[in-house]
Amino acid sequence: SHAAAAVLLAVVIALCATTPGQAHKAITSKYSVNDDMFPLFREHCGGCHVEGGVAPMSLLTHDDAAPWAESLRIELLSEEPPRPWHDLKLTAREFDMILVWANGGTPRGDVAKAPPAVTLKNDWADGTPDVALRMPAAFTLPAPSNEATHDVVWNASAAAGKTVHAVDVLPGLPAIVRTVDLSLRLADGTTQPLGTWLPGRAAAVALKAPLAVPAGASIVARFGYHRTWKYEGQELTDTSTVGLYFAARPTGRPR
Repeated sequence: SHAAAAVLLAVVIALCATTPGQAHKAITSKYSVNDDMFPLFREHCGGCHVEGGVAPMSLLTHDDAAPWAESLRIELLSEEPPRPWHDLKLTAREFDMILVWANGGTPRGDVAKAPPAVTLKNDWADGTPDVALRMPAAFTLPAPSNEATHDVVWNASAAAGKTVHAVDVLPGLPAIVRTVDLSLRLADGTTQPLGTWLPGRAAAVALKAPLAVPAGASIVARFGYHRTWKYEGQELTDTSTVGLYFAARPTGRPR
């Protein structure tokens, strides 16, 4: 009957309304995205967690960050957080801010203080390098593959006789370039590491000790590629460039 159907519908609605996790979480956080979290996320996470960046999601708007609050909380409290968290150098207060915001209902804050739109910055961290080595041929990550490594070797004649103090990478497609291990290969086949580039750096990778480039040497780069779910099933192409800096880089710069 219509009456029985109405009662049944009411019961279903009541059950759905009381299902754990479906109700809106009470706002208890004193921190909000527009007032507090945006500057923190932009400073520590914005190099990767930005639209088009290598991370799987942006954290630079409330709508982007809020759905990931529980994941952020779990990762921060885990015994072995993922590698990026080790490199953030969060202060105790910043650590607390993220947890309070994530646990406290992820408030948006004053709509009048909505942060400006942030676009991906893909440029040399320390300005134009002394030598720029562009990949001689594009690398294509096939649609079925989520990860790949690709080695590129350049003749280092343009740097012969010079002393390298720092190296950098300018990704061709930032969304998939996850790591780049750089080394100097001597004419006899031995190699000397230069450093490992990671996305989101605020400075070029300074060598532990300046390294003179002898004649006949080569620069070797091992690119580590990884796609996120946003690009699943797509064929993606990268043509990155490696930069060499001969002058000593400033020290004490933020990462």
